[in-house]
Amino acid sequence: MRNKLLIVSIALFLSACATDGPVINTVVQKVEVPVAVPCKAIVPVAPDLTFGKLSSDQDIFEKTKVLLSDRKLQLGYEAELLAALNSCIK
Repeated sequence: MRNKLLIVSIALFLSACATDGPVINTVVQKVEVPVAVPCKAIVPVAPDLTFGKLSSDQDIFEKTKVLLSDRKLQLGYEAELLAALNSCIK
């Protein structure tokens, strides 16, 4: 009786070792995470405005022409700055 019990218990232990065990499934998933990227926009060079370099003895018409040309330069510079800023904001 004792031998039969020993044989049955050994058979049970061996059958337990023969199972595959827990199944581990590896699943690869793609996770998209936003990553901060430094902005590499080129900062435009500020224009050299000439109104501050005018002498006080020049007439009002010369000063007006210089002011208008400086304004066009300044507007162009601001447009370049906005373009650089907008390229970084995307």
